[in-house]
Amino acid sequence: MALISSSSSPSSLEYRASAPGSLFLLGEHAVLHNKRAIVLAIDKRINVTLKPRFDNQIHIHSVLGNLESSINKLTIEKPFQFILAAIKLFEERLKFGFDLFITSEFSSEVGLGSSAAVTVATLAVLEQFVAKEKNVNHLRLFEMAKSIIREVQGVGSGADVAASVYGGVIVYQQYAPYILKKLLFLLPLVVIYSGYKTPTPEVIKKVEKDRSLYPKVFEALYEVMDQTVFEAILLIEQENWPALGRVMDIQQGVMNALGVSTPLLNQLVDALKVLPDIYGVKISGSGLGDCIIGLGGEGSLPTQLNVSKISLAGTLQGVSYE
Repeated sequence: MALISSSSSPSSLEYRASAPGSLFLLGEHAVLHNKRAIVLAIDKRINVTLKPRFDNQIHIHSVLGNLESSINKLTIEKPFQFILAAIKLFEERLKFGFDLFITSEFSSEVGLGSSAAVTVATLAVLEQFVAKEKNVNHLRLFEMAKSIIREVQGVGSGADVAASVYGGVIVYQQYAPYILKKLLFLLPLVVIYSGYKTPTPEVIKKVEKDRSLYPKVFEALYEVMDQTVFEAILLIEQENWPALGRVMDIQQGVMNALGVSTPLLNQLVDALKVLPDIYGVKISGSGLGDCIIGLGGEGSLPTQLNVSKISLAGTLQGVSYE
C-alpha cells in the first residue's frame, strides 16, 4: 500500500484495519484490583475503513447511525464515544478530513468486547492515515487504546484491549508485576447470549459499593479468582479441558458471591452444564446480563429458555491491516 505523501493533498487510497472481539474466561472484576485474568480473542471482528477527503470534514458511517463534524469541532458523544476519542487523539495532526466506515460481524448489544475492538481498529487506521505507518507497534497500539477506554468509561483494565490487539488467549495483569502473555491455543467454546446487557461501568459501580462494605471478604474472593487463573494457565497449556471446566465452575460460584450472576444467568448456566459434552460453564464479562460460555462441544439448550447460541470460535489473529 502506498502511504500519504507530504504534498498538500490527501491520498485517494483507502486504509483498512480490523480487530477481534473478546470473551473473558476468568478473572472479571478481580483484574481491576491487579489480579490476573484470562481473556480470549474471538473470530468475530470489527472492520474500519478510512477514505481521505479533500476538506476538513469527518463523517462516520455505521449501523449505529451517522455523524458529521469538522476536525476543530469534534466532541465526544454517544454512540461514537470510543471512535471520537480515538480521532481526538490525532486531532492536532490531522491536515485533512475523512470518511470512516465501520462494520461489525457482531452486535454491540451482546458485548463481546466491542468497545475495545472498535477502538483498536480505529486507532490502527488513523496511524496509517496520519503517521504513515502500515503496521503499528502492538504495544503502542495497546497503550493508546487502553487509555481511551479508561478516559471514556472511567474504568477499564485493558484486558479486552490486549485480546483485540494480540489475539489468542491472553493472560493479563495490569500493574506490577505486569503480565501480558499470549497463549497459542484455541478453546472449544459454546456461547449463549442472555438477551440483555447491563453497561459495564454500572456493574462495576455496584460491585465496588458492595466491596466497600465487605473489603476483606471481597479481597478473599479476588484471591480465589487469581488462583483459578494460575491453575487455568497450566491446564490450557496441557489442553486438559475437563479440569479447566471445573476451574470455570469454581469461578462461577465466585461470580455469584460477587452478586453479578442473576437468576436467569444461573438458569442458563445450569441448563448448559448438564449437557454431557460440556466441561464447565460461567458467565463471561462483568455480569448482570451479557453472555455465558461453556467449555466443550456443541450442546443445545432447551427451547423454552428463549435464548440462542452465538456462533463463534477463538482466533489467534489480533489486529490486522489491509
